[in-house]
Amino acid sequence: MTSAPPLAPTGAGIGRARIATSLVFAFNGLLMAAWVPHIPEVKHQLGLSDATLGLALLGPAVGSVLSMPLIGRATTRFGSGPVTTVLAFATYLVIPGPGLAGNLPELFGALMLWGVATGGLDVAMNSQAVQIETSYQRPIMSSFHAYWSIGTVSGTVLGSIGAGVGLSLARQQTGLAVLLALITLWCMRQFVGDHPVRDYAAGKRVFEFRLVLLGLAGVCALLAEGSAGDWSPVYLRDDLHVSPGHAGVGFGAFTVMMTVGRLTGDRLVLALGRSRSLALLAGIGAAGMSAGLISNTVVGSSIGFGCLGLGLSVMVPVIFSTAADGPGAAGPKLAVVSSFSYLGFLLGPASLGPLANATSVHAALWVLPTFAALAGLLGVVAVRLTARISAAAADVPAASDVPAGDLHKNRSS
Repeated sequence: MTSAPPLAPTGAGIGRARIATSLVFAFNGLLMAAWVPHIPEVKHQLGLSDATLGLALLGPAVGSVLSMPLIGRATTRFGSGPVTTVLAFATYLVIPGPGLAGNLPELFGALMLWGVATGGLDVAMNSQAVQIETSYQRPIMSSFHAYWSIGTVSGTVLGSIGAGVGLSLARQQTGLAVLLALITLWCMRQFVGDHPVRDYAAGKRVFEFRLVLLGLAGVCALLAEGSAGDWSPVYLRDDLHVSPGHAGVGFGAFTVMMTVGRLTGDRLVLALGRSRSLALLAGIGAAGMSAGLISNTVVGSSIGFGCLGLGLSVMVPVIFSTAADGPGAAGPKLAVVSSFSYLGFLLGPASLGPLANATSVHAALWVLPTFAALAGLLGVVAVRLTARISAAAADVPAASDVPAGDLHKNRSS
């Protein structure tokens, strides 16, 4: 069955839609990262141990896993643009909550509500990005995630400044939410309509094993990514004894190098193909983070976190682009992969808490290079399986390691 030709984007021009969607990615990352330097502050204010902090940090992942399947279906029914708009504003409403929490249950509840909004937004904005990428007919997904990383760099700087000068988390996040909401009023008018999709043949829709593999790769990648974000400031402050204003330096190195990787990621994937790109960068991330932990110094650890950020940089963009291949609307497939992947955020920070409590934060952080390597392995297998399936359906050569622009000629969403 051949795919229907995509319709021209509706509404604003495709260039403005790309800018608007990129800004939403950036805002989502900014608000998350601005919270990270305040984690040690919240931990000490509420009197939390490493184990109870790990429990509180379950909240965003629990909320995300609850909302993602529903949002995947909502994007199919209402369109990815309108759903992205609703969830962006919902995120701005709930973002001050963690700073207002007075005890562990309140902190968990506030973080879970944040997860419901931002997890759903993750599915919706990636689905909108797929629509724009389809119109461009070449890989641009890494550029969207680069904006998310730029947002996290900006958020890390702002959060570190806020923590350093004693600005409360609630006031900081409220001020940022108001500013970002004003800009989002422009963004919401630029989103494009969704492309038509090739449906599954009658009686042929089956459980897609490739989505499970992609999701498991995402679990490992986001486990390492989420743990780096939540535990690097705790490690630098409690184990390496840096000042509160410098607690975010490790995560800053992580996000800077992830941004560099994503800004160049589309060209790398075009040159090497999806699977080779994943293998190369995952190896760099695992080896570099291992060396940083062995050094057990502020400089060495920061370099290690930077290597990890580079190693994971194209993982999620490639996973999401690969998930959108094949018949069926992009939203539900992205929801499947995202729901699996966000288990990494669920398992990572939460599992590191008891592990750090039983050993040390330094010892617990060894899970990061381990899962970076595993993410690369699973990602390569999943990408190659998807390429074979797509090639068989279209009767063309498998394209997991050829110029990736060819992949978009056969995309059906």
